[in-house]
Amino acid sequence: TGEVRLNERFAELLGYTLDELAPISVLIWTKLLHPDDDMAANLALNEHFRGKTDAYGHESRMRHKQGHWVWVLDRGRVNTWTQDGQPLWMAGTLFDITARKEAEAALHDKTAALQRSNTELEQFSYSISHDMRQPLRMISSYLQLLEMSLGNSLDEEKREYFHFAIDGAKRLDAMLLGLLEYSRVGRKGEPQTWLESRAVLDEALLFLQPLVAEAHAIVQIEGIWPRLFASPDEMLRLLQNLIANALKFRVAGRTPHLILSGSVSNHLWLFSVSDNGVGILQDQIGRLFQVFQRLQSRAAYEGTGIGLALCRKIVEHHGGRIWAQSQGEGLGSRFCCEIPLHTSEASCDVI
Repeated sequence: TGEVRLNERFAELLGYTLDELAPISVLIWTKLLHPDDDMAANLALNEHFRGKTDAYGHESRMRHKQGHWVWVLDRGRVNTWTQDGQPLWMAGTLFDITARKEAEAALHDKTAALQRSNTELEQFSYSISHDMRQPLRMISSYLQLLEMSLGNSLDEEKREYFHFAIDGAKRLDAMLLGLLEYSRVGRKGEPQTWLESRAVLDEALLFLQPLVAEAHAIVQIEGIWPRLFASPDEMLRLLQNLIANALKFRVAGRTPHLILSGSVSNHLWLFSVSDNGVGILQDQIGRLFQVFQRLQSRAAYEGTGIGLALCRKIVEHHGGRIWAQSQGEGLGSRFCCEIPLHTSEASCDVI
């Protein structure tokens, strides 16, 4: 019919009185609606008029009397149609959503700033760890050459000093290498693809076979190892690190027994690596997945303190989470990872 009825609440929303909006007609929307929103709003309205949607709904900006823009959620539905299928009577409501849109914009700005900061930090970590390794290797090499050239003129104490310096340079190089690998997660690895998790596990165990043989370890595999959409090299590194840790942190005189288990529930794959090794004190579990954190002395167990932090980053890169369980020192540990399963392919098929 072309008749438009507005209530006082609508007028107040935009700072007007009903008299100030007179004469009231469909042209009022043309005057108040933001030019950038006009086309999309009319498209959504026409879609509803043609019966393609059950109701009309659109978020638009409308000009306030004071000149600023108010975000509104405009909803409506045709209640009465003519015999030839034309809309006759439509009722609708408008909601002020300005606060929500401003909050979304602020959150978007903060997220973008955080992403930029993370990218810069990753690039910085990569540059530092990559560029510093060369001078460190040079320092270590020249120290060894200097030790050789001095030969028998060095007493036992000075020779020990050389060994401390060379060992320190090598350990720092190993830490930088670990930091380099850490910064590459999600940036430099292979793209995600469909893979068989059991095949990746078998490959990890093949690489670790010398360590398994050296420890005379018993490795037990059980449960479900499904098809995953993941980065092959990152998943391989994840499994290698967790299994290698279980083999490394063993109790002297005790045969290592590892249980590698998987299960699927609610589109999530849970896999765990359990061992009967040195265990973890309850108040120390929270430190496990932080960079350069060590719970065992370097004299007893070698390592850089990056391995578990790398595992955490890999799991989180795949949208999952990782945690550890232990009854205490000497009582073994269980490291658990939960990774979402994609359902766009037969990802829950098991082997």
